[in-house]
Amino acid sequence: MSEPLVLFDGTCGFCRAVVTRLARTPHLRLAGQLLPYQSADLASYGLTRQEAHERMWLVQAGQLHGGAQAFAAWFATGGTTARIVGRTLTLPGVRHTAEAAYRLTARNRHRIPGPWERTCTI
Repeated sequence: MSEPLVLFDGTCGFCRAVVTRLARTPHLRLAGQLLPYQSADLASYGLTRQEAHERMWLVQAGQLHGGAQAFAAWFATGGTTARIVGRTLTLPGVRHTAEAAYRLTARNRHRIPGPWERTCTI
């Protein structure tokens, strides 16, 4: 299995904080390379700049997963706890709820308070 690539908004402090924190959480043991979409050749993945700006993407073995399902696919690369979370995010009902929560968060990420405030260019 090839190592996944996590494409995220590198200008958004909230986005950077979330992916960095998850990648560094020892008991999750998530695999993958983190890459701000601003530094990626998006066309080679079949993505537009707008698509990359609107949601996180996970690229693995030629497959694209976006939004909440990108998190599900990323968690599927980790340890037992992460795999359980990833699998749960793909279940009917949970999948739709997770995607709705993801869209709401993504649209309002510049409003989420935290140490990243005033660093988001959105």
